[in-house]
Order: sequence, then structure tokens, then C-alpha cells
Amino acid sequence: MANRIFKESQSYLGTWIMYVMILTEVPVIILMIVLYATTDDKQEMAIALGVVIGSLILVFILIFNLKLETRIDDKSISFRYTPFIRQWRSFQKETIKSYKVINYSPISDYGGWGFKGNKTTKAYSVLGDQGLLIDVGEKKKILIGTMKAKELTAFMENWKEE
Repeated sequence: MANRIFKESQSYLGTWIMYVMILTEVPVIILMIVLYATTDDKQEMAIALGVVIGSLILVFILIFNLKLETRIDDKSISFRYTPFIRQWRSFQKETIKSYKVINYSPISDYGGWGFKGNKTTKAYSVLGDQGLLIDVGEKKKILIGTMKAKELTAFMENWKEE
């Protein structure tokens, strides 16, 4: 099967992370507004309110701009993790020693979600506990998280032989 392409895009929009962030940020903002209304030093409290609300907004924007994109075609496996990794990182089929769709424990195996790792193993994930583990030689492995494990497994079954 020539010209097959697997694409996946993952982000935190619409996930439980979004709702947890909203449920923690809204009470903090309300508390800061109440403190502002009840304090005598309005100028100092306005600065504190601005710093806290500004920080919360920046964190919110950062979290919701995170996106893990995966693209696998007949020649390579590519991914990027914006806004930190903006350029596609590609591994040509010839350089890949082995690959496997696995279940893993994000917290105990890699220290959580996001991009984690050391000199020999790197993990890029958004949510979930499934991913594509790629051995690219030189004692280097890459784990790319997926929310479409069944589709990815079916796609990868004959990928190396093609």
C-alpha cells in the first residue's frame, strides 16, 4: 500500500485538564478581587491582582497552545511539539531499528506527561498511557504518545516491510 499516511494531533483543549485549570483559576481570581475590594491599600493590591491574573492567563495560554502532532508516511516518522519544538523532527525508515505501540505508565516511567527524558530515552506525550516507542539506534529511544493506539497499530503492522 503506497502513499499511506497516519496523522494525529493532540492538545489539551476539551480535556479534563482544561476543566481542572478553570476550576482552580476562577476561585483564585475571585479571592483576589474580594481582597482588593476589602483592602485599604488599593494601589498595592491592584499590582498584586494584575500580577496574579496576568500569570494565570499566561499559564492558561501556554497550556492550551501545546500541541503534539504526529505524521507517519511511507518514508519516515515525524513529530513536533509546539510551541517548544516547532520544526518537524523526522526519523527516516532506514534509520529506525525497531518500533512498537506500547502501554506505559507516564508518571512512573517518564515522570509525567509533556516532553521528558534523558540522554537515551525521550518521551513526548499529551495525555493517555499509549505510545509509539521507536528505537533509532545509538542507545536512543523516542516515545511519541498517541490517543489512537488501535489505528496506529494497524497502520504500523506492515510499515517497515513496505
